[in-house]
Amino acid sequence: MLVGEAPGYLGADRTGVPFTGDRSGRRVQTLLMALGLSEEKDPAAALPRLRGVYLTNVVRCNPPGNRNPTPAEVANCAPYLAAELAAVRPQVVAALGSFAARWAFQRLRGEELPAGIRALHGQVWPAGAVTLVTLVHPARASRGQMALATAALRTLLGN
Repeated sequence: MLVGEAPGYLGADRTGVPFTGDRSGRRVQTLLMALGLSEEKDPAAALPRLRGVYLTNVVRCNPPGNRNPTPAEVANCAPYLAAELAAVRPQVVAALGSFAARWAFQRLRGEELPAGIRALHGQVWPAGAVTLVTLVHPARASRGQMALATAALRTLLGN
């Protein structure tokens, strides 16, 4: 399960499909293709055919003006994300960005995020029955950070 912050203003907020339609979506789809979790050859596919991976966001729609989600918006959307987590029952949760990492630490580990997301990028954390990996959001990640994300997830997935 990959969890982002919110649907991208120019991407998933418009398309309705997480991590599609914008640069972040193409970067995530490229990552999934490299991991063998996508059947696509084009990272810009509008409706990617995925294998064994679920994509979602902490909040359900892009906040007005593309600003950061407020605590109230995160709280309002939390039941949806909790239901997805319960239904999907992932073995690995990749938290993409600080909002997702903050949610994952609170929900999966029962603690606050110990540092900023850049300091935690690529780190793996036990979280009960789930393994958590914290990653810089693809919209803000360098090529090197995307390569590290691919390597960390490849190790966790054993491929």
